[in-house]
Amino acid sequence: MTKLNTGLSGCSLELINDRVLRKYSPTTDYNSRLLSQADKQVVFGNRIYKNIDAPKVYDTQENYFDMEYIAGKSFEEFFSSASVNDVEFVVSTLFDYFDTLISTARSFDATKQILTKIDSLKEKSSHKKYIEFLRKYVEDNKIIVPHTFCHGDLTFANIIFHKNRLFFIDFLDCYVDTFLSDLVKLKQDLHHLWAVHNQDVYSVRIHQIYQYIWDKLEIRYESFMNESFHILDVMNTLRIEPYLTSDDQRVILEGIVKSTELYAISCSSDGGAINQISKNETEVDVVTSNDKSYDGNRGD
Repeated sequence: MTKLNTGLSGCSLELINDRVLRKYSPTTDYNSRLLSQADKQVVFGNRIYKNIDAPKVYDTQENYFDMEYIAGKSFEEFFSSASVNDVEFVVSTLFDYFDTLISTARSFDATKQILTKIDSLKEKSSHKKYIEFLRKYVEDNKIIVPHTFCHGDLTFANIIFHKNRLFFIDFLDCYVDTFLSDLVKLKQDLHHLWAVHNQDVYSVRIHQIYQYIWDKLEIRYESFMNESFHILDVMNTLRIEPYLTSDDQRVILEGIVKSTELYAISCSSDGGAINQISKNETEVDVVTSNDKSYDGNRGD
């Protein structure tokens, strides 16, 4: 049995044999959440998405679940040598995923869920004034989202790349089920380069490819980049804070927080309209530890 890298949640991974990977809960309190993730992975696996799959779940127990081990490439390995056709395959596959979700979307008032999550974040956050502003902002503006299935943590670190197939891993429960949550996570990864910096794998090539993919997504789903998206964008960033383990990660997160659309409003004296932050202001030039992903299912 082989121990493998873990992510911010603290879950540990163990390769039982060449076909089975076991994911353990980090604490007793986390058990129910881990099993919810396994259930979500099963649900996703039973759906039909073009060129996308998830590892099969074989067994669930109180504090772990066993799943199919998928040997594939990490985002670093894949994009370091990806051809133009490979990159276009990823773009078109993501388009198909989001378009499928959008086709069944129904409008949902997520105001209550967002306010509950805001309240849960305040105690552990260093951005208490910003959170107070967000609470009042959400109270004053009903937040309507398209209700759909969502992965919950859709970053490229949670995708196993094959030449003609993507495997989604490390699903998470989400306080608001909407594809916007997945778009927000991709923005974190592709625009802000969160995983690239945190895993110390930055390269100009990967940066350019990521920016190209995000530009494509931003253009295609521009009509959904509205007030609800901006709120979820901020919430996603603030939710990461309690899981940070280094000062480097905190510096990166601080840069992302200050680049969000709503931050300018919270700092302004007149509370005017949302101002677009320039691309230069959103760049975060920080390189962190050598926490590199392994070749196959990776931690969250």
